[in-house]
Amino acid sequence: MSTRKVVHGDDLLYRFFQDALQSRPELFATVPQLLITTMALWLPLDVYEQWPVLLPWVVRDAKCRGNPRKGVPDEWSSPDAHGFLRDDNSLIKAIPRALTITGPKGSHVQDARMGSEFVASHIWRVVHHSDLASRHPLLNSFTPNLVWLPGQVAKLSDRQGGIVQQTLEAMSYKVYRNAPVLPHLSDVVEQAWEMIPQPIVELEQFSLNDLNWFRTTPSFFSTRLSRLESVVAALDAIDAGLALGERVVTRRYAAGLPLVPSAARSALRVHLEQFRIG
Repeated sequence: MSTRKVVHGDDLLYRFFQDALQSRPELFATVPQLLITTMALWLPLDVYEQWPVLLPWVVRDAKCRGNPRKGVPDEWSSPDAHGFLRDDNSLIKAIPRALTITGPKGSHVQDARMGSEFVASHIWRVVHHSDLASRHPLLNSFTPNLVWLPGQVAKLSDRQGGIVQQTLEAMSYKVYRNAPVLPHLSDVVEQAWEMIPQPIVELEQFSLNDLNWFRTTPSFFSTRLSRLESVVAALDAIDAGLALGERVVTRRYAAGLPLVPSAARSALRVHLEQFRIG
């Protein structure tokens, strides 16, 4: 008995980039770059300068939401064995939600806020480390590793070795690699870049003014600082034998952090100190 062949729309889009463009070498690099230039939303250079790692106490853990059918409970935002908050990308995707967007003159996104159907995408997946990039605390929320994409484009970027992913890597590298960071952050930023492979795609020349950027506010930066300090204060309180408040970022993190082994909490405290000024 024959089975009818089924084709999915996402597959056609993927085949367009992987197959159709292969026969048009003059378009193979330029079309993905144009797609990203017009549709991607980037964190601006002042974020990279001041907060190159936005959530240094957070790691990606796809299993943290559990599996109700198998009786595995939801453990989102509980600490892992090293004290890092386990996230399913929820905290990452919400980072720029309140920010307006600056785009090129006449752009459809100019002065808009990000609505639905955007995905917070990690640009690098496989890096010079045994863990995937999103599983590493320096790379999970590393500003150059994050971009917000329309859902269909985000699916293309998930294809390891695909032209869209490789173009994103090259564009991010071009944007951020030689941008300045605050002096106290230079060492930890270099540690992050050392794990990131050199891009292999050659780009067409582009200007930073061609891209779409989130526009930061003072409250954006103060929120980053207050979250960091709340985790540091919680670690110090535990060491001092003091009780924690109901929330440290989340209630579940506050409840679980005292149960993390002392040595792991101490290592986390040292890690977080790198991101503090003074």
